[in-house]
Amino acid sequence: MRIVNIAVTVMLAQPALAAQSSYQSLLPVGSIKKGSSITVTPTSSSNTYFDPNQSSGSNIRSVSNTYNVTTVSSSTSNSDTATTSALASTNQLVVQQSDLSDADASCTTTGSCTLTSDVAVSKSGSFDFFNWFLNLFGLGSKPQSLVTPAHFTPIGGAAAATMEGIEQSSFLSKKGMTGNFCDLPSQFKFNLKLQCGLRMAQKAYQKAKDEGKVTNGTFVFNDFSSGGKMGRMYFLNADGSVANVLEKNPIDVAAGQGNFGDSKGSLGTPDGALVTRDYRPPRNGNIKDGIEMEGLESDNRSTLSRGVLIHGWNVYSPTEGCLGIPGTLDTDTKGRRRETLDQPPYLDQLKQGLFKNGGVMIYNFTPNRASSCSS
Repeated sequence: MRIVNIAVTVMLAQPALAAQSSYQSLLPVGSIKKGSSITVTPTSSSNTYFDPNQSSGSNIRSVSNTYNVTTVSSSTSNSDTATTSALASTNQLVVQQSDLSDADASCTTTGSCTLTSDVAVSKSGSFDFFNWFLNLFGLGSKPQSLVTPAHFTPIGGAAAATMEGIEQSSFLSKKGMTGNFCDLPSQFKFNLKLQCGLRMAQKAYQKAKDEGKVTNGTFVFNDFSSGGKMGRMYFLNADGSVANVLEKNPIDVAAGQGNFGDSKGSLGTPDGALVTRDYRPPRNGNIKDGIEMEGLESDNRSTLSRGVLIHGWNVYSPTEGCLGIPGTLDTDTKGRRRETLDQPPYLDQLKQGLFKNGGVMIYNFTPNRASSCSS
């Protein structure tokens, strides 16, 4: 009966979803700092904005009375200014009227001002609304990790649940790889590209471990090889076997809307090997509660100075160059705390577990890296 009811609900929702093609998501990206000069314009009346992280069941929190921030300039040059400026240049930076009036009432009347206090801003953009809706009922395409059973417990049964979908295989050991590969994710089993990526990651891990830059025996392998803005985050041991870190492995992860790269303001996610710093919030930046990372390779050295983080996000939308996974998102918005709702607390568990003390290698297997693998 439940399946029938869900099917009917989805069928009835389809016309409504089609009619909401002007819907855009709004996800918080922190704040524009006091003293910054900005220009704004009222958002188009044809657009309806909603915050997919502020919802309850199928009721999405709509956001009204908004302005587009069209330019941002500041005497202070930092990673956050570069990010907000890049979003403003593509008409993707949105501020609520109430917040703007609190920061400088003249902004809403003149269209430009110099902020007298920090003002909270969000990023607008496309959102996979239909699959988000289906996943409320456990249907639709990935990311299925956003669907959490009501009886979800952070620790209980983690080992057993992590092993779900994992098959015993010695396939990779026959391909000239080293280590004990009896416990690999099934996705790697017959995928030569992923096998190549894992070899790259293991080589980078061993080098960083020998140099003392990586101290944890577990590393993270992010598969972005398809070039999409959504990937899969695997937790693996040094020998390539599955690490029992969360109740699910892999989980979904979002990359930057600027694809992949290391340029300041590019909104791109770094390629290759990174290492986490110990978790010591608050951070000196827009998103206060994230995991900082440093680049370990020549083409991702700017990772730390760019402010690239692992932080809470709704993985149906791309980030601004960071790694976004389901969990709590805290930002510096006049002291307010923003949370992602209706999502498994994966990031919250990692902050107090794997990522707490730093020294964890993160390997982003991107199209740039995959291009060196033979097909």
